[in-house]
Amino acid sequence: MKICMKVSWMLPSILGLALGACSTDSAKGVGQEGTGGNAGSGGATESGGTTATAGAPETGGTTGAGGGSGGASSTGGIGSGGASSSGGVTTSGGAVPSGGATQPGGTGGKATGGTSAGGKTGAGGATSAGGATGPGGATGTGGATGTGGKTGAGGATGAGGTTAAGGTTAAGGATAAGGAGPTPSGTPVDVHGQLKVVGNQIVDKNGKVIALHGMSMYPWNTQGTQFYNATAVGHLVKDMDCAILRIPILPNSLTAQTPLVKTVVDACIANGIYAIIDWHGSTAASAASTFFASMATAYGTSPNVMYEIWNEPSGVTWPTIKTYHETVVAAIRAIDPDNIIFLGTPQYDQEPQQAAADPVTTSTNLAYTFHFYAFSHHFANYGPNVTKALAAGIAVFVTEYGGCASTGNGTFDATELQTWWNFLDTNNIGSTNWAVETNGETSAIFTTSANKTGPWTTAEITNPDGTTILNYIQSKYAATVTP
Repeated sequence: MKICMKVSWMLPSILGLALGACSTDSAKGVGQEGTGGNAGSGGATESGGTTATAGAPETGGTTGAGGGSGGASSTGGIGSGGASSSGGVTTSGGAVPSGGATQPGGTGGKATGGTSAGGKTGAGGATSAGGATGPGGATGTGGATGTGGKTGAGGATGAGGTTAAGGTTAAGGATAAGGAGPTPSGTPVDVHGQLKVVGNQIVDKNGKVIALHGMSMYPWNTQGTQFYNATAVGHLVKDMDCAILRIPILPNSLTAQTPLVKTVVDACIANGIYAIIDWHGSTAASAASTFFASMATAYGTSPNVMYEIWNEPSGVTWPTIKTYHETVVAAIRAIDPDNIIFLGTPQYDQEPQQAAADPVTTSTNLAYTFHFYAFSHHFANYGPNVTKALAAGIAVFVTEYGGCASTGNGTFDATELQTWWNFLDTNNIGSTNWAVETNGETSAIFTTSANKTGPWTTAEITNPDGTTILNYIQSKYAATVTP
């Protein structure tokens, strides 16, 4: 069954996500098209992509073919990738059937608790209620609430108390206390709570292995950042069953994008799902440390939030990457002692086995990232890297992937994508798909005419890419919310 059927079961319109292009940065791609590293990660990161493999869609998008040819990630050219409408091109969308196949599960999932998932979320409704709780007295403390609440100080108190403060504005509530308000009942975070890393697996508050599935937002231009709003997030959760969202920020756009990132994080908290704050580029460890220290201060008390501190390192050796990680991890841990931190791995996040041979040992609750684009990165060539990493004892999470080429464009390889999904499912590895965007590339889950807040109709979701990806995510929701 196609997503349109699932959606019609849930809402009059289909949902949608939108950020963008197969993180071209993920150009990681060994011999993939596109040179560009610079590209996506904000530059340096993908820059390493010297290898012509790169094809960082994010940047590369600009050049439909160059895949990421052009660094100037800031250009976010991706938009240009428009040509990519070819996305749907592939009839191999057979995946749709495959994805569709999974749909049943999705439906079940939704039925089980799904909808409540976000929805009932009340977006904060509960939170505002908390406000009421505020009598919380925390009022007193609350007074200081505006600020204190922020810290969750009050939050903790009367929980809602904080909310009251921040809660004054539902969104603020979330921000303020880093999610101090009550978590909506039946949602992923309500069921699983604080996550941690045990051996080579991510487990929940009860020690149960958990694999989260969702989408990655898209930071390169307004075709993606337009979806950094609370209403869109609500529909990604309630209609598309996302249990987690990855929220990229470009290091060279902190002033403009930090408020947007917080808006999405706050909405994730209000809807009871997990959020990964992604440093989508390469800069000095000092800059990343300052940013993540501020995020840890705002959200360190929330079990919803995790951190990805370097997207797709390239052109540098693991020892250099490891030193960077140790510096940024220390800055986060000085404030947030336990939320999971995802560490980038060599060659565009495609060689976790290198990290596994010499892992970061200065902290706990660390997991490592892996990225792939099915058409460019066949499982036979890259799957063994993940298998070796797991065997060596580290936890792996796929924070970015696509069914197309590493440029964000080209053929949608449904068969190869299913092979990857089978492997990830077998090994309980979670994932976030690239991306929530409307730039016309194959990797975009939304068509160029999709609205920025949702809900979305079937016509606003790309096919086969968007339809297939969303069917897969929805098929996993039931298992996510079942204790």
